[in-house]
Amino acid sequence: MDENLKNRLVELRAEYESGQKILKDIELKIVELENRKKNLGETLLRISGAIDLLEEVLGESESAQGQEITESSKDLAGYVEVPNVRRQLLEEAKKTLEEAGLLAGEVTEHRGILPIGVTVGEVLRQEPKSGTKLPAGSAVNLVIASKGKFLPPDQKYVCKSFSE
Repeated sequence: MDENLKNRLVELRAEYESGQKILKDIELKIVELENRKKNLGETLLRISGAIDLLEEVLGESESAQGQEITESSKDLAGYVEVPNVRRQLLEEAKKTLEEAGLLAGEVTEHRGILPIGVTVGEVLRQEPKSGTKLPAGSAVNLVIASKGKFLPPDQKYVCKSFSE
């Protein structure tokens, strides 16, 4: 009987050591996966910022081409040209639209990842785009940068080092 207990004790110790090795391997793999997840998240953040920045640059170049084609911001038929209000603070954008004879329509907050240098409250997108002719008094919908889960509540800028 003592011999059976001793054998069982040896088996249990071997099984325990084997389990400890497996547990250690799993913990190392978890750490590796967490590091990979963190790196992927940072990469996606950079890519998203680059996409937003490129969309903004492309939108500005399209509006510049549209402005070359249009004759004037006020048309005799009661139509006005939509001004470019991107990168303006919301209140400034509303004033610019009013001066052009338009109104600010629906204002939507963008709570995602923002491009570097974009401040909270700036207009990210407008619809219709600048250069478009609309009847006077029409509304222009705006998307503004807003604090989200990616921007700490105590920071106004996405990238604090560039804002100081």
